Amino acid sequence: MKRALVRGLALAIMASMVVLPLSAEAAKSVRVTTGPESRLTYQGTKGDTTIEGGVTIEYDDVVITSSSATVNIDAGTALLSGGVTLVQGEVTVTAEVMNIYLKEDRAEFSGGVRLTKIEPQAEMDEEGNPVTTTITLDCSTLKISTATQDFDADGDVTVSKGGQVARCRTASYSSSERRIVLEGDVSITGEDNESIRCDRATVYTDRERVEAEGKSMEITFEIED
Repeated sequence: MKRALVRGLALAIMASMVVLPLSAEAAKSVRVTTGPESRLTYQGTKGDTTIEGGVTIEYDDVVITSSSATVNIDAGTALLSGGVTLVQGEVTVTAEVMNIYLKEDRAEFSGGVRLTKIEPQAEMDEEGNPVTTTITLDCSTLKISTATQDFDADGDVTVSKGGQVARCRTASYSSSERRIVLEGDVSITGEDNESIRCDRATVYTDRERVEAEGKSMEITFEIED
């Protein structure tokens, strides 16, 4: 009875907080916390740790929440499912499923993926204060670097920026260049109903600038009488 009680107490402590140190070279600590009604199964550092009933994973400046998770401490990987949300600074990603590779600072999302990012603009307002805009991206799958916030999106991609909406097959974002490259049946509609159809386009996220290219392009716009 006493041994069972001690074992149960140890499991309860582990279920409330698990700190997962990666290799000494990586020098990264990962904190995993669970909800009050969660269940945890621990199979050693080289096995999988499964958590059901709510989990939060924190490392560096990243916070991830989901309904369940399977974490492999040795590999530095985690599979999360059910209402997954990643928050890192001005970036938020939601999806149904997420694979995270902690040692490589990257993550992959699938199932109703939505990314929102608050992007500083090159221009200032009338009082000289910085201006920001919100970029929203919806897609089927997303791969993102948590080190740079660069990402690649695939599958029915929609990108919204202010009054501009772009649709395409794939999109790649460069944080250092502040631009998204759209490819595959690209269509861009502006806030004044002007539109561009092309094979490839570059949308700058910190200014009002679009570069389009392709074998055949179509531009439409309206002129008031």
